[in-house]
Amino acid sequence: MATTFHDSAIVILNSDGEVQFAEANERYLQNKIALNISPDYPKRMSKLVEKYCEPGADLVVAQTWSEPYHRNNNAEILKADNSENAELASDFYSNKIVKKLDYMSRAQSHAMSFAGKTLENELSKNEAWYRKNIQTKKYFHHLTHAATACYTSPYKEGVCVIIDGYGEHSSLEIFHYSDGNLESLSSKSQLDETDGSLGMFYLDICQACGFGSDLGDEWKVMGLAPYGKLDEELYKVLRASIVIDGLELKNAPSFQKMQAAYQLTKRERQPDESAYGSADVAFTGQKVFEDVVLELLNNIEKLGLSKNLILGGGCMMNSSATGQIIGRTKFESLHVYSAPGDDGNALGAALLAFYDDNPEKKPSNDGYFTPYLGSTMSQEVLKNVVRFSDKTKHRSYPNKVHEKAAELLADGKIIGWVQGRAEFGPRSLGNRSILADPRSPTTKDKINSRIKFREEFRPFAPSILDEFGPEYFENYQVTPYMERTLRFKDSVIERIPGVVHENSTGRLQSVRKEWNERYYALIKAFYDITGVPIVLNTSFNVMGKPIIHSVEDAVAVFYTTGLDALIIDDEIILK
Repeated sequence: MATTFHDSAIVILNSDGEVQFAEANERYLQNKIALNISPDYPKRMSKLVEKYCEPGADLVVAQTWSEPYHRNNNAEILKADNSENAELASDFYSNKIVKKLDYMSRAQSHAMSFAGKTLENELSKNEAWYRKNIQTKKYFHHLTHAATACYTSPYKEGVCVIIDGYGEHSSLEIFHYSDGNLESLSSKSQLDETDGSLGMFYLDICQACGFGSDLGDEWKVMGLAPYGKLDEELYKVLRASIVIDGLELKNAPSFQKMQAAYQLTKRERQPDESAYGSADVAFTGQKVFEDVVLELLNNIEKLGLSKNLILGGGCMMNSSATGQIIGRTKFESLHVYSAPGDDGNALGAALLAFYDDNPEKKPSNDGYFTPYLGSTMSQEVLKNVVRFSDKTKHRSYPNKVHEKAAELLADGKIIGWVQGRAEFGPRSLGNRSILADPRSPTTKDKINSRIKFREEFRPFAPSILDEFGPEYFENYQVTPYMERTLRFKDSVIERIPGVVHENSTGRLQSVRKEWNERYYALIKAFYDITGVPIVLNTSFNVMGKPIIHSVEDAVAVFYTTGLDALIIDDEIILK
């Protein structure tokens, strides 16, 4: 279970250590980020156990955040109640900070202490399971990040770097991964006031740009940044606020931190101002983030541990930064799984527990760890949709739906594409996607304004047949999880303007037949018609909502947006 107070998630392994199910709570609840919600949500857990757990099996509940942290976090809450903090909260700005820290601390304690209790309660009502003893294991936060990152990687050895907002020891931790073993190279035992945080730094940039720092809006900063230019004064003070001390991130002296806060406050976007007015702040903040990450990684590479780099932590969802690593460091290969954030820690915790109990076994994923581990569409509900839909607008195409979908795309239609199991992680990878023709320069504006209802500067991802990658991208790197942004070659930009961002880049997804056969077949069919081996891919949701979870969700988005067609499994519904 992922037991951070945001992005809670459930992962279920069988007795052989194989993933049976992996999903963030936000999907089931349709509540983005699922703030302050325990991972084992009521009325759901007994059904998941019945469906995915072996009958009569002993259950082990593995959680993120260690036992000492559970105790220390409760102590921090008591400390937050003192009069000193009440005095600090005498003005609006200070009050906002104090209340936020108090909320986060209490929400974190709730998430950790309550996790597993719903499961115990639900199984107590089930005759097949009520006698079963449930064992609980708790793991260090960064260790679960590292386990997710390393155990999903194609490597037997590598150097693993975790960068996030904060863990138990710091916001940065380095591991040496070898033959299934994880060795932390950190000597720190707890956080202190000298620890810097790139995750918190980026939240400050997000807030200065006028985006919701508690709503997972960091994506918007990356999307807006290419429309801006470097603000040299701001860069100087922001860069000075983060100190790289060898392999550690440190806070600068208080004066420099205050200078940075002052400069961001001075530039903070007001509610009635255009987002484009913050483009320079976004560009400058993104550049500071990238420069710090790359300097750190170059320092780590000098340790000589490995040429294989494995990344995890919420900061590693910054695809603009990860896309530069191979070109600007001496690492030769890079792995970032589809769920590097806190939801992915449910997988890391489960795998750590399994290998603790089965030390003779070693991770092996044959070079690719599938992200397609979530829920499927209810066939009963889908039958009802077919039953009650307008027969003139509905067709079924067994084994040929990819061909019909390609024809619709080539004809300029925008489609909702729902197939198989949902992706684990925040990105749609061809199973819960909105798809469109990348050849039209108006496609991006149409989707943002009529379907996603989001800001016009937000880009869309190119899903590309892997064999064509070197033809379309400079210094192409296989990118199966949409985890890095690369630059398009100048010679192809006019062919696919719908997926080319302002700075000639695209956050791509490499697609191979053996990874997702039906999605590959769709893009191949589109290529056969158009000569373009790329489709525009964005998540199947509207702004402010998570990716769709059910048939009902898909139908609701279809009929309340400008989508032209909805395709679920072999069924196509047109407007």
